[in-house]
Amino acid sequence: MIVLLLACSGSPEPDVAPAPPPEPPTLVVPEGALVALPPEADWRLGLLAYPVPVPDWMTPPPVPADNPLTHAGVSLGRRLFYDPILSGADTQSCASCHRQSQSFTDGKVVSVGEAGRALPRNAMALVNLAWTAPYFWDGRVDTLEALVPQPIEHPDEMNQPMPALLGELSAHPDYPARFEAAFPGEGITEQTVSKAIAQFLRTLVSFNSRADLMNAEKATLTELEMRGNALMVDGLPKGSPDRVQDICDACHTHSAGVKDGDSDMGLFTSSELKSNGLPDLKEDLGAYDLTGAEGDKGRFVVPTIRNLTVTAPYMHDGRFNSLDAVVDHYNEQIVASAALEAPLVRDGQAVRMLLDPDDRAAVVAMLGVFTDEHFLLNPAFSDPFAQP
Repeated sequence: MIVLLLACSGSPEPDVAPAPPPEPPTLVVPEGALVALPPEADWRLGLLAYPVPVPDWMTPPPVPADNPLTHAGVSLGRRLFYDPILSGADTQSCASCHRQSQSFTDGKVVSVGEAGRALPRNAMALVNLAWTAPYFWDGRVDTLEALVPQPIEHPDEMNQPMPALLGELSAHPDYPARFEAAFPGEGITEQTVSKAIAQFLRTLVSFNSRADLMNAEKATLTELEMRGNALMVDGLPKGSPDRVQDICDACHTHSAGVKDGDSDMGLFTSSELKSNGLPDLKEDLGAYDLTGAEGDKGRFVVPTIRNLTVTAPYMHDGRFNSLDAVVDHYNEQIVASAALEAPLVRDGQAVRMLLDPDDRAAVVAMLGVFTDEHFLLNPAFSDPFAQP
């Protein structure tokens, strides 16, 4: 009996050493790139600062003091971005309208909400957002944290009441631990959901296009691209005695975000509300619908030209299905209005570019130089649920 009892009581389990924390990722500059890519965030690294590599000439990405980038926060934000749990019927995620291969646009004239209803506007690219407030086509919010809840709760978009979402996340087998790792003691709230996704959005940086490499003398242009560049340098309208050198810079500001003017390879957007002389705006008048100011009719936030080749169709209403059509607009279709500013208007008349067909093809080719394949393929930005 004594022997039997001893056998049944067993022996103490040996102590098992906890798994060591993972090593922080090493930043690597891949072949054909200029700067290292943001690494895949690992939630097990907790509040360790998450690095966002940028060229030496760029200012660091602006980050709110109350929402620093951490591995746990970025990892959580990435999962939430790709998870259809954010929508009312669990069928649509942020990535449904923002696909990495298309610079986080969706290729549609206008986006479609969870219920199948067409939305009024085209999905904007998500590129270098840390620097480029305000957000949405009409510039209605100034922070990424304020941006996040709007599509989630809008009945025509993801149609998910925030209390319902918070309940789903709290009951989820995985998310509570991840929220605790990212925001210790803060719980699962609208604020922590918004902070997490905003952290991920701030990591979406793009500075490895051929234009960046060319600026660093690590790439060259084709003959057609060089012609497009020469047209910009010489100034437009073509042949005009009062042509403006690099006329696009007035809205697509090359040096935006650059330290002390050290480079022209910045954000390529002024991040301002501007009119570009679109005709036939119909019922969508941009910022005017928020402000009621006559001068805001037709003003929309200027998008970047980075990765422009993969973000068709173009403009707030997706009216142009190709870059050829966009260039044709500036060449022949601009209309003057109270919102149109110099250099696109002079003496009350819209300024057109006077390009012939070969010139237009050269400008389109030049725009292609700003496509960053590393951004479009970086695993750190991809769907975490599709990982092996």
